[in-house]
Amino acid sequence: MFKCLTNKAFCAALRKRGAKSLRHLDDISKTAVKSTNDLLMQIIRDNEDTEYGKKYAFSEIKSVEDYKKKVPFSCYDDYAPYIDRMIKNDEEGLITNYEILHYALSSGSVGVPKHIPVSQKTLDNYTEYGANILFGVMDEYFRNTTGKSYLDGYCLNTVEAPPMVTENGVPKGAISGACLRRNADMLKYFMTSPNELLFPDEEMDLKYMKLRFGLQQRRVTYMLSAFMTGLVDLMTYTETHWREICDDIENGVIGENVRVSEGMRRKLTAMLKPDKERADELRREFEAGFDTPIIPRIWPDFQWIGAIGTGGFAQYTKKMRQYTGKNIPYSNLNYAASESLMAIARRTGDESYVLLPDGGFYEFIPMDSEDEETTLTIDQLEAGKDYEIVVTNLSGFYRYRIKDVVRVTGFYNETPMITFVYRKNQMLSIASEKTNEEAVRWSIERFQEDTGVLVRDFSVYADIEAKPGRYVVLIEPDKDVNPDDMPKYRDVIEERLSQANPVFGSMLKNGVIGRTKLCMAQQETYMLYRDLMIMRGVSQNQLKPVRVIDTPMKERFFFGLLENEAE
Repeated sequence: MFKCLTNKAFCAALRKRGAKSLRHLDDISKTAVKSTNDLLMQIIRDNEDTEYGKKYAFSEIKSVEDYKKKVPFSCYDDYAPYIDRMIKNDEEGLITNYEILHYALSSGSVGVPKHIPVSQKTLDNYTEYGANILFGVMDEYFRNTTGKSYLDGYCLNTVEAPPMVTENGVPKGAISGACLRRNADMLKYFMTSPNELLFPDEEMDLKYMKLRFGLQQRRVTYMLSAFMTGLVDLMTYTETHWREICDDIENGVIGENVRVSEGMRRKLTAMLKPDKERADELRREFEAGFDTPIIPRIWPDFQWIGAIGTGGFAQYTKKMRQYTGKNIPYSNLNYAASESLMAIARRTGDESYVLLPDGGFYEFIPMDSEDEETTLTIDQLEAGKDYEIVVTNLSGFYRYRIKDVVRVTGFYNETPMITFVYRKNQMLSIASEKTNEEAVRWSIERFQEDTGVLVRDFSVYADIEAKPGRYVVLIEPDKDVNPDDMPKYRDVIEERLSQANPVFGSMLKNGVIGRTKLCMAQQETYMLYRDLMIMRGVSQNQLKPVRVIDTPMKERFFFGLLENEAE
């Protein structure tokens, strides 16, 4: 636990912890092969007398090869009956002997959330690599570039972790929220949002609330979000609502039209004071417009951003640059799933992540091999090749296929550096052409270069009702487009998709697949979708981009908010 009473002391403690985490990663990466193999053997020994361990003879496993031979690949359904008993009957020793302190929620089939067990070991791993190390990375960057560390100040954080528990009283929700709760008493020393907003126990307009407290604070020096979408959504909201927020800052109130209970309104208002000087400062900058970066203008000491902005979030990183300017350093944080925190961004701007040797045991299925049963370990990987990653985590999942495909981009000492490429189950295939997310992303990037249209977000849909079946590409442009340009834009995206996946191009040419349909969504469609999912109880930290429209609910939502179409 931190022992400090000021923002300055808290920031110093974060830097110290961050530097320690960096040293640990640098040291363990030098012995990554031995460390990860030793970790696997420790997990096997610790859990050999669990039901799962007995079923697969953990006690007979003496090597990595033994493990591969005796323990099969797994998916969530293999653990669901055990987890059900853990939650309903409070049973222990089923899939792990490690104490389960939390359940991460992840979207499951037919809308039923998965409950992913989270052990103390996993929480410690998230604290070390999901939180502490970021401050070491940023401290190192500023010392290397300016000769001194970043400025002390406050963080505008989009994380929200409503209190939820399972039937047997174990906390559940986002793992990041569980880590924050461990230091809940200290958050006021560096977060702009009070705990009532970080851990909301009632529905309210959280975008307004976070900005209401964040904009009043002059010394905001960095912003954090699980994903870049969270930050862009906040800034989009600011563009629309800055006038009323400035009025409320001047008067020291929560706006009367803001959705919040009267009890919570009184509680939050008691934390505020009228500040006409700050309101006038903000008004001057907002009235000058958003054509030049607004964030350094409203927070002159602003230093850096931490949010995952690679892969499917790259479009939001481009948009965020319009708000911050090009010189503010960004950290892409980490590569993680509900089941495991697997890799971290070692330096600012890195789009590749360093695999964590003590985060779990990893196996890799080469994507250029027809044999999906044979896996490789970290010492057998090749730079430039793609692999499906298989995880043995710290909380009772063994040889778990999360269906992510990663690319090895190089090595950091002995440990691989990886980047996310696509989800195996997020793929379009009308006639076995298999267009994956990477191909669609590349096509959208080229489309922007070809047309000058900045795409805020996009999705694809396989329309098998059309004869022949066709792709429908849905784009939300940053600004309104001329409807007369739609046929031209459709031809561009179709040509780029054909280049990205020549099999698709051939089938399109031969009439096996029909002409692509291009649709333009209304402004803020994707933000509205995220808001809807949050209202339905989905954690903001779980809201990944909708790249494939693959459910009736998504079809109704997105195709009900179209602006223009080109057949």
